[in-house]
Amino acid sequence: MKKIYLLFALACFTLASASAQDTAVQEERYEGNFNGQGQKDGSGTYYWADGTIYQGRWNNDKMQGRGKITYPDGSSYEGNFLDGIRSGFGIFTWANGDEYQGGFKDGKMHGRGILTQKDGTQHEGSWLYGKSFGEGTHTYPDGSQYIGEWVDNKRHGKGIMLYSDGRVEQGEWEKGEYVPCKCTKETVSVEEAFSMSQAVFVGEVFSIVTNDEEGYDQIGIVVTEYWKGELYPGRKVYMYAQYSSCDFVYFLGEKYLIYANKHPYQRTMYYPDKCTRTRKLVTASDMAEVNQLRAMVPCDLPDIEKRSVAYDFSEDEVCGCDGETYKNPYQANKAGIAHWKAGACENDQEKKED
Repeated sequence: MKKIYLLFALACFTLASASAQDTAVQEERYEGNFNGQGQKDGSGTYYWADGTIYQGRWNNDKMQGRGKITYPDGSSYEGNFLDGIRSGFGIFTWANGDEYQGGFKDGKMHGRGILTQKDGTQHEGSWLYGKSFGEGTHTYPDGSQYIGEWVDNKRHGKGIMLYSDGRVEQGEWEKGEYVPCKCTKETVSVEEAFSMSQAVFVGEVFSIVTNDEEGYDQIGIVVTEYWKGELYPGRKVYMYAQYSSCDFVYFLGEKYLIYANKHPYQRTMYYPDKCTRTRKLVTASDMAEVNQLRAMVPCDLPDIEKRSVAYDFSEDEVCGCDGETYKNPYQANKAGIAHWKAGACENDQEKKED
C-alpha cells in the first residue's frame, strides 16, 4: 500500500497554538485571589485582550494545578498546568470537535492518550512530545486498523494492518511502509511440498494463545482432513506463529491447507510460513489443490514412513481413503491409512441415520 500519511499529524503539531481569530479587543483583567506579594495565587480567572480566558488555580502569577483555558477560536484545554504550561493529564478540544485525552508535557501530547477526530480517525497509544511513538492502535475512517509500533507519527517496527476489505498485512514496517516477506525460494510444486513437509493437513483454528514473554502465538487447529503429521487426541495440531512479515496471521474459525515442519525450538509445534504452499481455503483453486492431494497420495501408509498419532480411546470417527470408518485417527493410523476425513464414511453415516 502506498504511503498513508496520518490525518492526525497536523493536529499533533498545532496543539501548542490555538490561533486567534478576529475578535473584539477587550481590556485584560484578573478576578481572583492574590498572595502577600501581590501575585495571582489560589483560584482566579484571567481575561486576555484577544479573548482567551483561563479559569483555575494560580501560583506566583503562573497557572498551576487544575484549570481550563478557552481560546478565541473556540478550542479549549482542561486539565493540569505546571508553571503556566499544559502538563500532566488533560483534555484538549479543537474548535472542529476533535479531542485528545491523555498526558501532556511542555504543552504537547506526551505519555498515554487517545486522539479522536470527527471523521472517525482515532489513535490510542503512546506519545512523545506531540508525536505518536511506541505502541499504538490507529483506526482509520473506513474502519481499517493498524496495531503496532510507531515512530514520529509513522508505522515503524512490528505491527499488523487490518484493512476494511479483509486484507491483512502483518510484520515489519519502516517509515510508514510495509516491508513484505522476501522468500528465498520459488514456490514448489504440490508433489515437492508434500515430500518436503513433515505435516500436511486441512484444519480449522479453534484457539489462539499468545506467549507475550517469548513473542509468539500458539495456534490450535483441529484437523478435518489428514495426510501427514503428529496428532494429539481430538485431531489437534499446534502451530507456532511469530509476528514477522513471513508469518501467517490466523483467525478463529478459519480453515487452512497446511504444509509444515517441526519448529526447531518448540518441538511440540509445527511451523509454516508464507514461502510454503500453506494457504487459507478461500478460492476454487485452493480446493483444487486439496483435490490434487486426495488423488496424488496413496491410500496405504508406506512402511518406511513413521507417524506419531496419540493413543486414543475416544469416539472420534474418521473416514479412511479405503472407504472404511475408523473409531478415531489412532485406529486409522494403526490400520496403515495414509489419508482420512473427519466423520464417518457416507455409507456408514446413512446406516446410522436409518
